Amino acid sequence: MRTLFLLVTLSAVAAQEPLRRPDPASFALDAAIPWQRDPEPFLDGRNAKRNLTMEVDRGALMDAAIARAQAEGKLVLWYVYRIVEQQNRGRQMYRAPVLDVYMQQVLFGDPDVADIVRTRFVPLRMVCDEAMSRRFDLRPLQFVEPAVVFVDGEGKVVHCVERLRTFDALWFAHLLRRVLAHAGSAPPDDPARTAAQWRELGEWEKALAAAQAAGDDSVENRIEIAGLLRRLRRPDEALAVLDGVDGARGAQRAALATERGTILLLQGRCAEAARLLHEGFAAAHPRQAEAGYLLAFCRLRLGHESEAARLFAAVASRFPDTPAGRRARANVELGNDDRPMGATFANFEHVGYLRDDAYRGPLPRDTTWPGAAQDPAALRERAVRFLLDSQRENGGFTDSRYAYWQDSTITPNTWIAITALAATALLEHRAVAPERIDAALAAAERFLFDPTRLNRGCNEDVYADAYRLLYLSRKLARLAGPQRAAVLQQANALVEEALARQHDDGFFAHEYKNAFCTGAMLWGLLEARAQGVPVPHEAVSKGAEALLSARWANGAYSYGGTARGDAPRASRKDAAARMPLCEGVLLAAQRSDLARVTDAFRNYFQFMDRIETVRRNDFHSDGELAGFFFFHGLYHSSEVNKLLPEEERRANAARIREILRTIPEMDGSFVDSHEIGRSYGTAMALLTLANVEED
Repeated sequence: MRTLFLLVTLSAVAAQEPLRRPDPASFALDAAIPWQRDPEPFLDGRNAKRNLTMEVDRGALMDAAIARAQAEGKLVLWYVYRIVEQQNRGRQMYRAPVLDVYMQQVLFGDPDVADIVRTRFVPLRMVCDEAMSRRFDLRPLQFVEPAVVFVDGEGKVVHCVERLRTFDALWFAHLLRRVLAHAGSAPPDDPARTAAQWRELGEWEKALAAAQAAGDDSVENRIEIAGLLRRLRRPDEALAVLDGVDGARGAQRAALATERGTILLLQGRCAEAARLLHEGFAAAHPRQAEAGYLLAFCRLRLGHESEAARLFAAVASRFPDTPAGRRARANVELGNDDRPMGATFANFEHVGYLRDDAYRGPLPRDTTWPGAAQDPAALRERAVRFLLDSQRENGGFTDSRYAYWQDSTITPNTWIAITALAATALLEHRAVAPERIDAALAAAERFLFDPTRLNRGCNEDVYADAYRLLYLSRKLARLAGPQRAAVLQQANALVEEALARQHDDGFFAHEYKNAFCTGAMLWGLLEARAQGVPVPHEAVSKGAEALLSARWANGAYSYGGTARGDAPRASRKDAAARMPLCEGVLLAAQRSDLARVTDAFRNYFQFMDRIETVRRNDFHSDGELAGFFFFHGLYHSSEVNKLLPEEERRANAARIREILRTIPEMDGSFVDSHEIGRSYGTAMALLTLANVEED
């Protein structure tokens, strides 16, 4: 089994030799669920598979599942791992198989979820093809994978949840219970059922009543009661039950430690949980593998990535035939992007209690923040905490899996750019946790300015430069004296490196020459110049000429290179997310005017609904609109907004604040394309928030 050496460094990636990556199906992550399976395969590859290649009668599969549901008094749980229908032809998602692994590992691989699915539903794993899209009126871009559709015995959709982007097993188990209650599906009362049998059915309240009524004061029954209280989100009561146990030794003591540690982890008390889970992993008992998995998760959340990698490898090796062992394997095996295939190191596995609104009220449609929108202070607090928990021991924010342009050698540059954004966001919101943020910034700087972590000449190094300049500029604004002089020298050296990447025609390039990365780089240079860093006038002038050459007559900007052909070909919708940045840079360089910038913002907000619709997609799902442009556009627009007159600036800021309030994930993080990741999205959201906070 491969080790996770690439979690710390990608130095070996330069020697690109063909590797045979494992099929995630071999992990058997969802083996406890008796799926009716669609045989159509979709695997993550360097080139995304979009077409259906097998003749499958999915109508017959669905009809059989519905008939069984009718006969057994159950619902069909249809897991949609891929959508390939006539209108979008699978182009709405590029790396949907990545999310399929996350679904299998975190949700369907969880024993509680598997029990409920196995006992209460007819499970169907099937592509949503044209016939199914037409039959159930489920089409992208309003319905995006991965998704779960609940269908009753009459063939009617009871509920569906789609765009799953936060993977939380306890939340999903509660969702299953809520869907069953909503549909009026309940197992008959049977006084002979034990607590364990009720638990397998997801009837946790009845299981708790049975365990409490048993008159059994054994350690095992106390652990059962505590576990049920934990599942029902009554952690203090659960701990009190365990606190009454005296004299446990050996396996019983390890089992108690495992349950206590699990409860503390759900409460967010990671350091305390790790100590108990270490004890639970040290001795043989039925939940030993689970203790090891959760211990590894804790160590990762505490910043110890390499130790977490070793622990996951140990669990996968020692307990290969357990749910925890199989789930750990997903965090050990590397995919074609040279990153672990599982959700955990990519920051998409969530273990912890969510706010009450996540478990009650209207059934959720997706994994966005439940209940009332948060105020900016609450947004800030949760997002900063999330970002701090996402920093790795090397100082970097390295959860992104953005790769596949020839090979994964662009990933280090992406990590540098994202770490710079995260550091800048923490600097802007230092007041939330000053001591912890200062330590995080010191570690981030070691990562950011270590030249061995950058792959010069590969894609994305322009963003590594632009966003490191952003960080240094914000730092310079807070410094004076000798400290400022040292950072000025550092920024000056970075400007020289960045300008060496500018093309003769003034453009910069990330994968190819274009206006949006040129705008981002020029904005970074202008920010640096405002702080006293020498930036040659010629470089800015050439860059401005490049931007002008990319502007169509109607104000739209070409996606790549210069504007060519007739102006009617230019789509203001497609260019909406890049227009404020490009026009704002030209205004700052004295090559545009306020009227054009105002027009760019008007156009941006006009198409915001289209931009938001594809935010959590990872491809160009609506013309040139793609998820990975969402925060790029929002953040840079909030920067340019500073140049506008006060009334207009305040109006735009208010609109952007409302956008931010509607899009957090249920754990308080932010995400657009899952490839770029949660650290990126959360950092961008925090930077945007700092720009649009009310005076």
